[in-house]
Amino acid sequence: MKIPDTVRIGGVDYSVIETEHLNDGSNVCYGRIDYQKSIIELNPDNQDHLKKCLTLWREIIHGIIEHANMNIRERNEEGTVDSIAKGIHQVLQDNVRNLFDLRGEQDGDP
Repeated sequence: MKIPDTVRIGGVDYSVIETEHLNDGSNVCYGRIDYQKSIIELNPDNQDHLKKCLTLWREIIHGIIEHANMNIRERNEEGTVDSIAKGIHQVLQDNVRNLFDLRGEQDGDP
């Protein structure tokens, strides 16, 4: 999976950037989504490319939850998001050709 420069969630374009030494003030973070600035940050210091892909999916799912006004915080949001992100990543990696028409890309067409 490639990591895009931007991703649209709920009609909002979020810039995807790498931020070294990313933390929340007291803990090192793998990633973070900022709804006010429309930015998803990924920490390159503590994860390889595969882990950054999983972290991106986690932040996208947090964004979907936020934009849909879903209130799952009482139900262990982090654990739920982590499980869903890993599942989506695996399904896309294993089935992308079955789920999307990639013929144009293979033939050099847009």
